[in-house]
Amino acid sequence: MLHSFPRISHQFPLPHIHCGTTLGNGYLGLSAWGAGNMLNLSVGCSSLWDHRGGMMWTEKQNYPAIRAALEAGDRERMEELFRTDTESVPGMPKRPSLIPLGRIAVAFDKELEQVELDLSNGLVRVSFCGGGEALELRLSMSAKGVFAFRSPHIREIRAIPSWDLAPELKEISFAEPDRFDRGFRQPMPADPAYSLFFERRGDGVFCRFSRGDETSGEFPAWSDLERENGTYWRNFWESIPSLRCGNPLVEESYYLGLFRFQSMTAPDGVPAGLQGPWIEDHKLPPWSGDYHFNINVQMCYWPAYRAGLCGNFEPLFRMIRSWLPVLRRNAKFFVGIDDGYMMPHAVDDRCVCMGSFWSGTIDHACSAWMAQMMCEYYDYTGDREFLRTFAFDFMSGVMNVYLAMLEEHDGKLTLPVSVSPEYRGAEMNAWGADPSFQLAAIHRLASDLIRVAGILGEAVNPAWEKVRAMLPKATLIDSRDGRQIALWKGVPLEESHRHHSHLAGICPFATLRPDDPEWSEVLRNSVEHWVRMGMGLWTGWSMPWAAMIHNRLGHVDMAELVIELWHRVFVNKGGGTLHNPGIPGLSSFSVNSELMQMDAGMGMVAAVQDLFAYALDGELYLMSGCPESWKEIRVDSLFCPGGLKADLRRKEKEGTEIRLTATRPVRSVVHLPAVPGGWLCNGVPFSGTVTTVELKSGESVMLNSR
Repeated sequence: MLHSFPRISHQFPLPHIHCGTTLGNGYLGLSAWGAGNMLNLSVGCSSLWDHRGGMMWTEKQNYPAIRAALEAGDRERMEELFRTDTESVPGMPKRPSLIPLGRIAVAFDKELEQVELDLSNGLVRVSFCGGGEALELRLSMSAKGVFAFRSPHIREIRAIPSWDLAPELKEISFAEPDRFDRGFRQPMPADPAYSLFFERRGDGVFCRFSRGDETSGEFPAWSDLERENGTYWRNFWESIPSLRCGNPLVEESYYLGLFRFQSMTAPDGVPAGLQGPWIEDHKLPPWSGDYHFNINVQMCYWPAYRAGLCGNFEPLFRMIRSWLPVLRRNAKFFVGIDDGYMMPHAVDDRCVCMGSFWSGTIDHACSAWMAQMMCEYYDYTGDREFLRTFAFDFMSGVMNVYLAMLEEHDGKLTLPVSVSPEYRGAEMNAWGADPSFQLAAIHRLASDLIRVAGILGEAVNPAWEKVRAMLPKATLIDSRDGRQIALWKGVPLEESHRHHSHLAGICPFATLRPDDPEWSEVLRNSVEHWVRMGMGLWTGWSMPWAAMIHNRLGHVDMAELVIELWHRVFVNKGGGTLHNPGIPGLSSFSVNSELMQMDAGMGMVAAVQDLFAYALDGELYLMSGCPESWKEIRVDSLFCPGGLKADLRRKEKEGTEIRLTATRPVRSVVHLPAVPGGWLCNGVPFSGTVTTVELKSGESVMLNSR
């Protein structure tokens, strides 16, 4: 692959962990930050859970009881239904949380000047004022708890436990750690202890994080670690698509984003939550660093498909498989069926609910969205065994819960009580009939189930066809902007909101086609109203979602601008991807350059990929988001659904060229951008911008502008 990496460097001071330059191996995360002559290497682990607290679904949280309380406006009853047993126990956390680990603090005889990340081999270099040999930092990608650094300018090294930095740990019954000359061992109230140790050797300082009673072990030589890193990242970059478009912010979003994606979701690691493995060392992480399934987990994993990294889904899917008995029990308690699956929106790694946020707990589109991602996994990999042994059963179980909730009135199906993610929070009016978000999720699920049943030779449930025929695709409302999509019956979008959920029929569920005459005016009105509401209550992860919506509506320059805006507003000094804005003036969320989540950065990778290729109803759209200002484009081996790889070229005086290569037998409808003079397919002209490609495995087709 022909890669052109952006230069990732930042000047000290870097005053906070989330301003730091990061390394990760799908399990352990490092952040290098500091000021003066002090470098902090904060260490986090994406499986370091304190599992106490939280809420398991019970019989009392059933759909009829919840519906009755909501329809009666009975706040006291709703609080009773979702009250946890641990909320008032002294020293007991209300919910599970990832736990801050600690840091290695290094003092030097020189002042820090600059930190630089080499994406090609995973090396972090820290240079000093006045010159001198730079510090080098490496993280092992195979020995998951090992990292090392070396510098002739080291004066002092300390291992500092988070118990010393985060007072909250004492408040939730963490005992003082056992301290040693070269590290510490931290007992946990109900989970295995953890340790962080370092050892000074002639070839560097080697550090190890471990669980349980292990406090020692063999370290590799620096040369071995250097060789391992070089091989690992060389193989990684050779396997993924390369991209050049001339916009440095777009290219940085892509390359740094994919480096971080691999760092937090490696196939031999653990599933990535809100912050991946980069957990603060001085406090409990926001939102417990948990798994949010109402967009955040999905966004964290979006880059996998078109980068050809579907193996990175394995830890996530393995975790969800382990939850199936819990998800089955949840569905039984909620709607009284034995063959359903239901996943709340915020959970720990054991699928324990984070707390009493009722509107998230009953948001069944969380399950449907993961079902869609499983189906897309098949579309990109062709893995029928995955469909047969896991995905089809999961998809069917999720639909069974919806079928138990749906009612038929006057020849139409309706979902009488549900939510749109986080709209109106957990207020007693945060619900309604037929939320457009849920309707889009149900239609996506029904269509995917029917298609997958055909692939596997399974019977099609007539109820799925009934859903497609009798359930509205969205709830509509008349307003000053004309007929448009509502949040739910009777409720238009009343304010700027971070979730664009009522537009989920455009993206991600792709149930509404902008080129469908039946929907084009409604979508135009809906988006005009959405734009009028503005970005005032958007967060970082709102931006890539918005860029994808704009791209799919043909707002090409706006999609690019949203990507650029995100860099200016929601990326801090050190490149950390922010939940809140880093500067005032765009969003009314308070300025906070320390509140980091990985979803926005990963979503931006997907938004960039979306400019070059996306699928809608099984049809492939190529280069639809490439602005005219991009005079030269080169993308190699971009993965597309159905088993296609795309090589994309645009040269100012030579036109546009697209080569599609099949990795398995494929038949696909392909939409091309409009070009002067039209298109040739293998040298033969055809009219319009749509063609059908049918290829055997290994075959290619060439599409050229005339």
